[in-house]
Amino acid sequence: MCGIAGFISQNLNYDKESIVSGMLKKLEHRGPDQKGVGVFGGVALGMVRLSIIDTEYHEIPYISSDNEHAIVYNGEIYNHEGIRASLRSQYDFKTGSDGETALANYICRGEKALGDFNGMYAFAVYSKRDHQTIIVRDKIGEKPLYYTRGKDFFAFASEIKALLDLVPAVFNDAALSYRAYEFTVGKETLFKGIYSLEPGEYLTIKDEGTVTSHSYWKIWDNLIEIEDDETKILNHLSELLEDCILLRTKNSAHQYGAFVSGGVDSALVACIAKPDFIYTAHYDYDDFDELDYAKLVARCIDRELVIVRPDKQDFINTREKIAWYLDSPCTWTSFTLWELVKKAADENVKVILSGDGADEIFGGYHRYHLLHHDEQIHRLEAMQKYSYMINRYYGSPVERYTKLINRCDNIYDEQVNQYLHDSLTYYFERINADVIHLMGLTDFYTTMQVLLQMADRINMAHHIENRSPFLDFRLVQFAFSLPSKYKIKDGVTKWLLKEVSKKFIPKEIPERIDKRGFSAPVNKWFSWEKQGKYNRKAYRDMVFGDWKKVFNVQGCSV
Repeated sequence: MCGIAGFISQNLNYDKESIVSGMLKKLEHRGPDQKGVGVFGGVALGMVRLSIIDTEYHEIPYISSDNEHAIVYNGEIYNHEGIRASLRSQYDFKTGSDGETALANYICRGEKALGDFNGMYAFAVYSKRDHQTIIVRDKIGEKPLYYTRGKDFFAFASEIKALLDLVPAVFNDAALSYRAYEFTVGKETLFKGIYSLEPGEYLTIKDEGTVTSHSYWKIWDNLIEIEDDETKILNHLSELLEDCILLRTKNSAHQYGAFVSGGVDSALVACIAKPDFIYTAHYDYDDFDELDYAKLVARCIDRELVIVRPDKQDFINTREKIAWYLDSPCTWTSFTLWELVKKAADENVKVILSGDGADEIFGGYHRYHLLHHDEQIHRLEAMQKYSYMINRYYGSPVERYTKLINRCDNIYDEQVNQYLHDSLTYYFERINADVIHLMGLTDFYTTMQVLLQMADRINMAHHIENRSPFLDFRLVQFAFSLPSKYKIKDGVTKWLLKEVSKKFIPKEIPERIDKRGFSAPVNKWFSWEKQGKYNRKAYRDMVFGDWKKVFNVQGCSV
């Protein structure tokens, strides 16, 4: 796991090496083991390295054996040994790094190589042969990559803060996603002139300055045929799930841990992977107490459960620090995750497994019941001739989910409503008009992305690599190719995954309906509402103010 940066310009007045070195200083927490910058004509590439797979010291950026290409690389390619084996007759490897495997595969296969990778990654390859640089982000969006364009330069980095010496910190009013979701998704960020490369996409930057955007992997383009046979589906998921989890326990020279919240997803990961360490968080409030379920997991795999007990003062002490590492304000409480990762880092853990993504791909959120219930009315034989009437009464699925997920203070904000409607329509048209898949696909490319941002930044702040087995692209393909009736069944969300989980985890966990996740009792700490109900607006204003202060953002209008 690493941090990367680059600066591209034909203007000889720029000290490109110095510029990239300055960018890397903002990313040193991502790669404390090694740092390197290379200049290739008008292109400067830099990288800070956290050694996980290959702990040997190597010259970075990695240079190809023909001296025609160079790569800076962040992430892990879990199937890199198989890819490397297929390339040995075509390429002379110098290191054991999966970064060099990515470079070799790109040299041999071009853009087709991007579809081969099973992992999380963001990298840049300079090609003297092709007179261009490409920057790539993984299929799912686990590893970040940001970029900006000046009048005579193009620059990119793993985190926004590394670009702020090139671009002033000015609030971006065009980021409608923040008003809609209370965090940013898609291309626009909250910093004017700084953009996010989206999942499954890459840019080509020609030496003369032309920039072109490409898509190489999206869920809807990679669906597979699945026979509608419940027994076969259950068996296939069980085998695939084991493989995806165990694959992420390999490729590491370090011990690894897992966070256990007491829910199905984290329990599955822990019970199959059997990590060296497991961690949970506990608060002294009954409605935040899931400790008993976490203890069940610990007993199941015979591991000591490390319990972190954060308090209000810890929260106050870390607020601005978290704001700096996150780069963007997020109205999802990242504090508990910070405390868990901090504890793991104190014990010298370098790799953490998490359950991110399971709710989005397998239909786990309780809000999905609402549209699923409406859809059952559509399917009643007596109502087949009245779909137009039903849509007039309920609204279309897109209209209903737009209302459900809209977090804008002004529910009549026409810009936000249109933004959400257009986004959901885009996904709906690509997933065969299936309501359950629509909700999951929308959340996968929106709300889940902020969870991945939090996981990346907070783990990297402590020099830890986060691995998410549920985001293996094979599992994502499988989940969105299923008949959706297996996601919500008999009033149970995430039905299929819960059925499979009974083979691996204590039975009490898939049977529970009171799952909360790693949330922090900020409402109780600050008495924002007498009943202790979560006051999203108060927390949103707090984290937005922290972000504005830490980055000295100008022109804020929210």
